[in-house]
Amino acid sequence: MHGCRKALKRLLKLVNPQKEDTVIMLGDYVDRGPRSKGVINYLLNWRWEAKLVILKGNHEFIMEHALISKLHHDHWTEVGGDKTLESYGCNLEEIPKSHWDFIKNARPFFETEKFIFVHGGLSPDKSPEDQDQEEIAWRRFRDARAHVSGKTVICGHTVQRKGLPRDKGHSICIDTGVCRWGWLTCLDVGAGRYWQMTEKKGGTRTGKLPRKYRKARNQCI
Repeated sequence: MHGCRKALKRLLKLVNPQKEDTVIMLGDYVDRGPRSKGVINYLLNWRWEAKLVILKGNHEFIMEHALISKLHHDHWTEVGGDKTLESYGCNLEEIPKSHWDFIKNARPFFETEKFIFVHGGLSPDKSPEDQDQEEIAWRRFRDARAHVSGKTVICGHTVQRKGLPRDKGHSICIDTGVCRWGWLTCLDVGAGRYWQMTEKKGGTRTGKLPRKYRKARNQCI
């Protein structure tokens, strides 16, 4: 969601997750958009009864690496970290410990009976537990292959230029470019229904992926 707090709040209001739902955030809460601090604050103060699962994106790794050296810090600001710093008053020291803990404690993946959720993607022939946590945040959707588990992989990271989720059957990508020109997408993985919201007020649409889905009650953003 890259700092797009308005789109996140309006999208959740539209979807209205219920107590029995699981909402899985696929990562990239920071950088590029205007309100990285606000996004993390909102998720730390989760208001919905639905279970919340926080996954880690490549930009969370980049932000953590910014603490290592000036070289890493400069790289972070070049790929959108400057906007994150602005949201914290342009001072790295102003980022509260609770926000660093939020990033540190984010999961590399989340697995259910029928789905595996990850920011970037998975190597097809190894279990998620046996894969490098940072590498799976960087993998691209163009390289997606059917996973050995037979489960459907749900990912983000690779922007879909048409602004719509893309379904390969074994893998589904829902990064639709909210911080650039597009949409923030929420997908009901059981029904194949999706909701989309723009950061600017007024952009809302819904749709359904062109395939049959097994019944489940998980949701992911």
